[in-house]
Amino acid sequence: MDRDYIVNYLKTKNYWWTRGDVEPEDKGILRRNYVKEVEETFKYERIIALSGLRRSGKTTILFQVIDTLIKKVEPGKIVYFKIDDLIEKIDNLQDIIKIYQEISGKDPIKEEIFFFIDELHFLKNWQLQIKYYIDAHAKSKFIISGSSKTLLYKDASESLVGRIKFIDVFPLTFKEFLGFNGMTIEILADFLDYKKIQDFYYDLITQKEQIIYYFNQYMEIGGFPEWFKVKNLSAWYKMLEDYISLILFKDVVTVFKIKDPMLLDKMVKEIAQLSTNRFSYLGLSNRLGADRETIKLYLYYLKSSMLIFTAEVYSKTKRMREMKEKKVYLCEEGLRKAITLDTDEAKAVENIVAWHLTKKGFEAKTFFTPFYWKNKYEVDFVFDDSKRIVPVEVKYRGEISNTDIKGLLEFAEKFKLKEGVVITRDLLECREIEGKEILFIPAWLFLLGM
Repeated sequence: MDRDYIVNYLKTKNYWWTRGDVEPEDKGILRRNYVKEVEETFKYERIIALSGLRRSGKTTILFQVIDTLIKKVEPGKIVYFKIDDLIEKIDNLQDIIKIYQEISGKDPIKEEIFFFIDELHFLKNWQLQIKYYIDAHAKSKFIISGSSKTLLYKDASESLVGRIKFIDVFPLTFKEFLGFNGMTIEILADFLDYKKIQDFYYDLITQKEQIIYYFNQYMEIGGFPEWFKVKNLSAWYKMLEDYISLILFKDVVTVFKIKDPMLLDKMVKEIAQLSTNRFSYLGLSNRLGADRETIKLYLYYLKSSMLIFTAEVYSKTKRMREMKEKKVYLCEEGLRKAITLDTDEAKAVENIVAWHLTKKGFEAKTFFTPFYWKNKYEVDFVFDDSKRIVPVEVKYRGEISNTDIKGLLEFAEKFKLKEGVVITRDLLECREIEGKEILFIPAWLFLLGM
């Protein structure tokens, strides 16, 4: 342990101990929903874990929570450190917590200290080290972050089951993107209530052109918050390429000890091209020249980093889901654009709609499963959060006839559903077709309900 380094590190990083506030550059633009969720969770849990794709804003959210806490708690009782910065400087969490106690005179067992620990998944056996304080009935709270949800969840489930709350952090949703551009819009409460959707639409009619302008921009640059510091397209795509390298080599190769990084890199480029399409493990194996089990394992690692997600065919039986092809999505449209240089708007919209629905699903289930449907016809996305099942089809090109939504009708009939959703370019209407209520909603409007 390098004590002098740690003392200097803590005093430098936790500058609010002396100045009493958080630098504007550190706290960025407020992501109110995440901050509110963390604050509400303080009432019930002593460990809160933010997990999400690198650069999606986890660290900034930590600083935003710190900024709100400073108004209620003595600044010296709020401690931030990043495990990345302390590799080879500490052996365990107790090293840095003990040094904090020495320089502050505050006892983490007897006093409520808020420890914000960034990128904790890089520290081996972190869960056992936090468990020590929980078992000692410490009054302190731990707010942690990591870029591998699966790894954090696996570690926590071994020792901290029932003691930790997971919060998934995604890149900016379209509604957040509008907010970052200065447009404050109330959320659409229910994306299946046509009367409310109509009212919401007419409330926004004077802002529609501006919203569509930002929607087109959102399709092009994606949802990483750092865009608002750059705002230069050529520089942005170069930065996105750097993001991909960081995610692959820091959050996947290093954490999971990948033996063939070049194969992983090739796989991500292939997935970016395949995004929104079906694939099989065998087909991907043949295209990449790698064995099927390695492909499955690397896909698991990429999903753990939240860089990609896959949708299974909707079925009540696990065996059927495993046998059928899956659909794959890159979890951030800007990254997909940077890799592929693709200009297909329909594909961009489907990719964006899919990850917004997945985010909504994760709000209901810790490990939400995205679905699609394939029988005689196909449905792009099936949303099932245990409360309701909603088939969603993306039709972003031209006029839409009833024959374009045969998959939606087939699915609704098979599963005795009354409703379905079609995402359109600009059509807003409700049609009764074959006894089903089908809502046609413009993509930009639909996303405001996510």
